[in-house]
Amino acid sequence: MRATKRESVVAIMRKPSALIAWKMLVLSLPKGIAAFVIIVAGLSASLPLSVFLIGLPLLAATLVFCRSIMLGEMRYATAWLQGKEYPEASAPSEATAGEQQGWRAWLLSVLKDGRSYRGILFGILQLPIGITAFTFAIVLPVTALAVMLSPAAYEISMRLFDFNLFASDWRFDELFGWEMNSAQRSWVAGGVGLVFMLLLPPLMRGLGRLYAAWILSVSGPEPVSRPNPESAYEGGKFPFSLENHEIGAFHPERSIPPVS
Repeated sequence: MRATKRESVVAIMRKPSALIAWKMLVLSLPKGIAAFVIIVAGLSASLPLSVFLIGLPLLAATLVFCRSIMLGEMRYATAWLQGKEYPEASAPSEATAGEQQGWRAWLLSVLKDGRSYRGILFGILQLPIGITAFTFAIVLPVTALAVMLSPAAYEISMRLFDFNLFASDWRFDELFGWEMNSAQRSWVAGGVGLVFMLLLPPLMRGLGRLYAAWILSVSGPEPVSRPNPESAYEGGKFPFSLENHEIGAFHPERSIPPVS
């Protein structure tokens, strides 16, 4: 029990990874494209055919696909917020659940589930949000790296192309109080780029938190599976002690006798 508490404290104190946040922002665009294509094509094909009852399975399959993408992204964002590298194992797939409870019951459960319709909202809005997240994830690091390499760019442009990239003072002379040459301006720009590079990890974490907030808000809380009381009572004995309230603590002398 002490190890469990220690691990939970370490997990809370662990910061979310900036690199994983960057990967999450970059992958948001292909996931957004996939969700948008699936929801548009699925609704366009299933809604007209719903009059003949053929479109209902197509509609349910479309909702399941979009919900699966949304839940997968929710687990990935939740694992990142908890400081984990990979998300936890997902629940059984919808196809397995459909085979266990029958296709009619599966169809009704999909159509009654509120997350199925939130998957439509996710499939439509994930595309513009994914474009925005992808743009920030690419433009910010590239801009910071390009500005940091200003001295190297100045030397290459002067020696190979005889072109002065820092011919304009850019108000640097007024800012620092003395007249600077082009090489000095390039080094000042490189210092600004270095500061920008150092600020990239907190920026990526902030953008990742915003993206995770969007995913968690549209997906809703994770459903908690409650244990079946009938399965807990096996052989006339409960697998826990009602007196000490310790799950898993089994006491044979306190077991309930079997029902005749």
